Amino acid sequence: MLRLVWKSRPVAVVAVLAVGLLTGCDERPWVTGKADPKEEANFRQAEAYLRLGQYPKAVEYFQRALDVNPRNADAHLGLGLIHSDPTKIPEYGFAYYHLNRYVEMARATNDPIVVPLIQASGLKLAERYANAIGKIQTQGELEQLKRDRWELLTTVTNLTERLNLANLRLGLPPVTNRFVAPRAYPAPTAPVLPTNAPAPQRRVAMTNQFQPQQAPTSSGPAKAPASKTYRVQPRETLAAIARKNGVTVAQLQAANPGVDSRKLKVGQELRIP
Repeated sequence: MLRLVWKSRPVAVVAVLAVGLLTGCDERPWVTGKADPKEEANFRQAEAYLRLGQYPKAVEYFQRALDVNPRNADAHLGLGLIHSDPTKIPEYGFAYYHLNRYVEMARATNDPIVVPLIQASGLKLAERYANAIGKIQTQGELEQLKRDRWELLTTVTNLTERLNLANLRLGLPPVTNRFVAPRAYPAPTAPVLPTNAPAPQRRVAMTNQFQPQQAPTSSGPAKAPASKTYRVQPRETLAAIARKNGVTVAQLQAANPGVDSRKLKVGQELRIP
C-alpha cells in the first residue's frame, strides 16, 4: 500500500506543474518579486556598457532585459535616459515612451529628474514635427487655393464666351476678360454669324423677351378673307376671267371645281379666290 502511494507522488507533482503552466503562473524570480530585476544578466550587461560609454550596446541589452521581463521599470528608465540625452542617442519619441512607462511602473509621478525629462522630450517632439506638420498644412491650403482659382477662371471664361456671343448677335462690342488672354472676335457688323448661332426665329425671340408684348387688336380668332364672285360676260373664257381678276387659271379652276371651261354660260357665277 505504501509503495502505491509513493509511486503516485511523481504523477501528482507533474500534475501540479501542468496546472501552474496552464493557469499562467510565472515562477521566474524577477517577475514574482523574489529577486531584484537589476540582478538579471542582460540588465547588468547593459549597465556595464553604459558605464563604458557604449550606448548602442547598452540600448541593445536594456531591450533584451525588457524582452525577458517587460515589467523591469529600471530597464525602461535606462532606455529613457539614453534617448533623452542629446549627447548619447537622442530619440525623443522613445525617451517619452520609456520614461512614462518607468513612472507608471515605479509610481514615480513626483520624480524630480524623470518628470522634467518627460516634459522636455515632449517639447522636443513638438519642435521637431511642428514645422513638418505646418508645411503639410500650408501645402494643402496652397493646392486647394490653386484648384479654386482654376475653377473660378474657367467659370469666368465660359461666361465671357457666352456674353460675347450674345453681344455679337446684338451688334455690341465684345467684353474683355482681364484674367485670361483676350480672344479675337469678328466685328459686330460682320454679316456671317458663327456656325453654332441659333436659328433666326430663336434669336428674334431672345431679343424680344426684354420688350413689352403688344396686346392683340381683337379678342376673337382671325377670320379668313371672304371670296368674291364674278358673272361671266359674253364671249369670255376662263383665262380671260382669271387675267381680269389677277389670279391664275389653276387657282380659278380650283375655286370652281364643277365648272367646265369649255361650257361657260353668260351670267354664270364664278368664285374668285
